[in-house]
Amino acid sequence: MIHTSPIGEEINDHYHWHIEIIPKLTKVAGFEWGTGFYINPTPPEESARFLREAKIPSLTEKK
Repeated sequence: MIHTSPIGEEINDHYHWHIEIIPKLTKVAGFEWGTGFYINPTPPEESARFLREAKIPSLTEKK
């Protein structure tokens, strides 16, 4: 999703473009379309376990 300055306003010195990257976790339905909020169905404990078990290579390791 790309956000730009509002249309019809001449001076927007405080506004900047920005991009939101939203992973597709579920199908977008009425709640998401209507509110702009996305529901993450993954329990935090499961996400924490996944992150603890992730193997992240060190920057000093040779490939």
